[in-house]
Amino acid sequence: MPGRSAPLAAAFLFALPLGLAWAHGASRFDGQYVGELTLKSVTGGDCTTPPLGSLYPLTVSRGEVRFAYVPRFATTLVGQVGPDGSFTAAARAGKGVVQMSGRIQGIRVTAMVASPSCNYLFQTP
Repeated sequence: MPGRSAPLAAAFLFALPLGLAWAHGASRFDGQYVGELTLKSVTGGDCTTPPLGSLYPLTVSRGEVRFAYVPRFATTLVGQVGPDGSFTAAARAGKGVVQMSGRIQGIRVTAMVASPSCNYLFQTP
């Protein structure tokens, strides 16, 4: 029955993008957030104070958070965003692990970044 296969094929094609979006785990927090880093404390070693007015991107794609940690090390912190907007991201760098933990609320992001020698606050303006 050749006439029946065309509607079935069309239905499959329209359903495919929805299935792909679901399979990739699209998140309601997906997007790019730009914020400032503030040096909050020095726990040991040499810490860099970010230049006044410098902005740093935090990206969420398919529920994965990525943050380029550049004050001391050229590394990218990677983690997952939970359903409530809370997240953690981490990477090995230099003499230990750098970890970021925070929360996305609407368009605002607040997070702490802890390295073996420095603690920073990241927040969107």
